[in-house]
Amino acid sequence: MLIQGNSLVSDRDALKQQVCDVIESRRERVVGVGESIMDAPELGFKEYQTAEKVQEVFSDLGLEFDSGLGLTGVKAVWRSGRPGPTVALMGELDALQVPGHPRADAETGAAHACGHNAQIASLVGAARALKVSGVIDQLSG
Repeated sequence: MLIQGNSLVSDRDALKQQVCDVIESRRERVVGVGESIMDAPELGFKEYQTAEKVQEVFSDLGLEFDSGLGLTGVKAVWRSGRPGPTVALMGELDALQVPGHPRADAETGAAHACGHNAQIASLVGAARALKVSGVIDQLSG
C-alpha cells in the first residue's frame, strides 16, 4: 500500500492514477491524432498516412516497431523481461466508403464512420501514458 494524502491506496490504484494523469495532461494531443486521421481517411490496404502517424508516435516514444505488415500495418512490442500475462492494444487503420458522410474524402468517398480514428487515438494515447508515466516498467509480460 502507498500513502497518498491522508488515505491508503493500493499500488495498482496508484499506477492506474499515474496513467490517467498522463492521458489527461495530453488530452489535446490524443484527440489531435484522432482528428488528423478523421480528416485524412484512407480505405483498406491504402492507409499509408495513417500508418505513418502511428509510426511517428512510436518513434517519439522510443519504441521499436515493424511496419508494412499486411501492406500498411504497424506493430510495436514491449517486453518487460519478467514472466506474466501479455496484453495487446490494437486499433484498425481503415476507413469505409461513405460518400455522403460530412467528413468524407471528396475523391475516394472514404470516411471514418467506423470510429477507427478513435481506436488509433486511444491506442497511441494508452501507449504514451504507459511509457511516459513509467508504469510500463512496473508491469510483467
